[in-house]
Parts: sequence; structure tokens; C-alpha cells
Amino acid sequence: MRMPSPRFLIGLVLVLVVCVATAYVLTQRGKSDPPGATPAAAITVTCLGGSEKTELMADPEIAKVLKDKYGLTVVYNPLGSYDQVQLTAEQLAERKADCLWPSSASAQSVFESLHTGKYPQYRAETVLQSPEVVYAGPQGTDALVKAGIVSKRGDRYFIVDMKKLLLDNVLKRKTWESLGAADLRGPIAVSSTDAAKSNSGFTMAQLQLNIIATDDVFQAPSLAQAKKALGTVRAVYDAQGLQAAGSDAGFRQWLTQGAEFHAPLYAGYENQLIQLVVQLGADSAGLLKDVRVLYPDPTIYSDHPILALNANAIRFLDAMKDPQIQGIAWHKYGLRSGVQVGLSKASDFPTLALAEQIRTTTPPNAEVTLALLACVRDAGKCS
Repeated sequence: MRMPSPRFLIGLVLVLVVCVATAYVLTQRGKSDPPGATPAAAITVTCLGGSEKTELMADPEIAKVLKDKYGLTVVYNPLGSYDQVQLTAEQLAERKADCLWPSSASAQSVFESLHTGKYPQYRAETVLQSPEVVYAGPQGTDALVKAGIVSKRGDRYFIVDMKKLLLDNVLKRKTWESLGAADLRGPIAVSSTDAAKSNSGFTMAQLQLNIIATDDVFQAPSLAQAKKALGTVRAVYDAQGLQAAGSDAGFRQWLTQGAEFHAPLYAGYENQLIQLVVQLGADSAGLLKDVRVLYPDPTIYSDHPILALNANAIRFLDAMKDPQIQGIAWHKYGLRSGVQVGLSKASDFPTLALAEQIRTTTPPNAEVTLALLACVRDAGKCS
């Protein structure tokens, strides 16, 4: 048998080396890229969204993931949830909006009822969420526990008789002194941002409507039931007095103006306190001494659905489900994951008395939501 020439053997070795090197490079590239990733053309997406997500979308870590993994640059313009979803198609086009990001599934249903068939590529999905809570101080909380309105379970607090709080105390203009909170002054009220402009305030109004309009808080009211209760909900709304226009500014204003000595009860999102505690770090001890988180039992989850109007926005929607982004949203901003079960653990924030399991009720449908919104915006439309 004739042996291969030295030139042939050298050529064969070179071919094998090139094949091995190519296989190694491809293997390493697969490890560094996200699963299923393909080179993505760089695009800019403009989204109108709730003010409470402004810092989230300005986060440099999130911006880097969006750009490096998905080729996305996002222009985020804050706007109230119900203001954005009631814009006409022409107004959305003028603002060059690719997507909307309200803070409520009800806002999504309003948008869909008003824009049926206008966006052939439309897709919507909740990617983040945060339960509606009521912030209080130690004196107000203790007074409500003694009155049987709030129940303490371990180190967590739950409002177990919201109807009593609203009908027997808020509407009857009872004072905090009458509940034994000697250092708190004035009538009992549940303050919030302006429900006519801000979703955190409107979500509380929806919960109040469920409680007042029905005998079963777990059943959202029909339009007929809602109409009978709108006047009462409006009276509860009026009892608050002047309210902040935005969720983020409203919560910070409540804290800086004295917390419970400014307003003994203040409705907001759970994530607002988490985000502030993360930002303050070790300096948050003084804040936590003066603030209690009261979970209405049941409450309404404030969903944060992305309403994608075109293919570019769908790319953004899918990108926001990225595990790294979801983790940042929870650990830095307190927004619970809407897509990954088990990611958002209360134990991740040991200094906060957060509820692991939360009982929730269903918000009203679009028809009832629009009737409630009209009522809080104009007292003449509450009947």
C-alpha cells in the first residue's frame, strides 16, 4: 500500500484544525447569545406609559439589555393610564406612539373597546404588576386594628372590613380621635392621587365601587349596580380634598409632608415603598419605623400591560419579558413579574412586611370603568 505524501498529511491536518476552531467559535457564540437570538436591526420604539415606570425605563441596566440583546431604544413618555387609552388613532399617530403602557387591565379593556379593528398587528400582555395597598402610620394602624377594620397576621396587616371603613367612618365624617388615635387630627379618609388623572387613585376607586355596589366584593358590579353606587363613591372621592396628579409624585409628597400626620391613610402601589427602600438602602430604617403597608383583603392588582400597536412594539413587549429585565424590575423597583412564576418573593426584602399571598378581586369591565371615570371627572355624571 502506498503511503500518503507529506504534503497531503499536512493539508489534512490544517483542514481538521480549521474545522475544530470553527466549531469552537460557534459553540462559544451560542453560549454568549440569548436563546434563539438572531442579529436584530436597531430600532426606536416610542411608548406612552404611567409615570410610576419612568425610573424603570430610565434605568441604564435595562436600557443596555434592550439595546444589546434586542436592538431597541425606547422613548418613554409619561401619561396617565386613562388619558393614554382614550386618545384617538389620529392623536396616537401624531405622537408617533408605537405602544401604550397603562397601569391597569381595565385601561386595556377601555382601549380595546374604543379601537376595535384599528390596529391589525395589535397585541397586549401584562409583563409587570403591583397590588394596590393603603399606606398608614403606626397610630392609625393601631386604631384600625382596635376597631376591627384591620387584622394583623404575623407582622403583616390586612384591611378586612373595607366597607365599614368607608360607610361607617369616611362617609359619616368620623374623626381619628373617635377611634382612639389621639395624635391624629381630622376626619377619617382614604387619600390617594386624583382618580380622575392617575391610575393608583382610580384603582382604589374601582375597589371602593366593588365594595359599595355589590354584596360580594369578589364580583365586579354590573352597569346597573354601579350607577346606584356612583354617588356614594363620588362622596368618598370628595372627602379626600386636594389630590396629587401622578402616582410617583403623590407618594413622595405624602412621605415628605409627614406621612400619617399629613394623611393617616394613603392609597398607592406596593412597589412604591419597595423602590424607595432600595434607593435609600441602610438609611431606610427611619422611614420603615413610620410606615405600615395595609393590604385590602381583597385588593385589586394593578396590572401593567404593554399594548403593542405594531411589529416594533411587539418586539419591545417580548423584550420586557427577558429574565434579566424582570429581575431588575422586581429587585430595584418592586414590580412583581407578570410572566415568571416564583420570581417575585417577599423574602427578597426582609426589612419589609410584604404579603407573599394576596387575595384579589376583579376590576369592573370597560363599560363600568368609563362610567366611574366620568363620575370622578364630573359630579353631574354620577347618576
